[in-house]
Amino acid sequence: MITPQPKIGERPEFSAAEQRIFDSMTVLLDRAGLEYQGHFVEVNGQRIHYLDYGSGPPVLLLHGGGAGSAIWFRQIAALAESHRVIAPDHPVFGLSSQEAYEAPLVDSIFRYLTGFMDALGLGRIDVAGLSMGAQGALSLAVNSPERINRLIVMDSAGLGKAFPMIFRFEGLPLIGRFILRPNRWGQDNYFKTMEVVDSDFVEAGIYKRYAYDVTRSSGHANAMRGSLNVIAGLSGQRSIFSDDELESIKMPTLAIWGEHDKVMPIEHGYRLAELVPDSSLHIIANSAHVPLLDNPDQVNDLLTGFFDGN
Repeated sequence: MITPQPKIGERPEFSAAEQRIFDSMTVLLDRAGLEYQGHFVEVNGQRIHYLDYGSGPPVLLLHGGGAGSAIWFRQIAALAESHRVIAPDHPVFGLSSQEAYEAPLVDSIFRYLTGFMDALGLGRIDVAGLSMGAQGALSLAVNSPERINRLIVMDSAGLGKAFPMIFRFEGLPLIGRFILRPNRWGQDNYFKTMEVVDSDFVEAGIYKRYAYDVTRSSGHANAMRGSLNVIAGLSGQRSIFSDDELESIKMPTLAIWGEHDKVMPIEHGYRLAELVPDSSLHIIANSAHVPLLDNPDQVNDLLTGFFDGN
């Protein structure tokens, strides 16, 4: 059943689970000095929540396959000093609708992102994406290059088959149902073994609460299992950009990779940098799959410098 969708600017009535997500999200934003500035919009029949800060040239920040838009809290604060920064919760994450992606994944993400941009009246913009969000950014660059000015991809999906075995199993009916149950221990273990090198940074507890609260949303486990079946099979990632597709990307592109990423191998970053004509690769030491948590200041310098044309 699809509930009536709010217009832009209206906040819907939250369920108890959604209120927990909202509360933990706003605490995380507060750590970067950000008061909550968010809205909801209907995109292709789905409710999409997004954060919107600052003014100036627009930048779109696309999170990966976990938690939601507020993981960019440090980057939003830095970029919003000179840009309008827009960070949506993708379907299945944050406060957005819990509806699984359809196959093929890149087409599903592309429809969502173009629909979201059209709903907000966004023209040509700068885009930065992490992991699955980076895969979505690349799909825009390949299929609608006129929408992107400059592109940053961080530890991107879609560049090779390699993928952690646990994710390959999560799409299976019985095993996936067990693995994807809300589990604080499992969430914390993934965080410290796969996402970051330093699992004791100042905001780690708040971030983990936010990520865990998202898994407790009604319908999240089923939507995740359905989505993971689209994202990967037992042989690895399903949607891989071809050499021709990557070679077709002409806008300035910066690839950022955590030196110790165990989710998306650094070889995938080298492949992108080799094939995308106007691109460079920056490897961040002492970082895993989410460099913006391990080394936020370094990531901020890279983002602001690149988007400002420096």
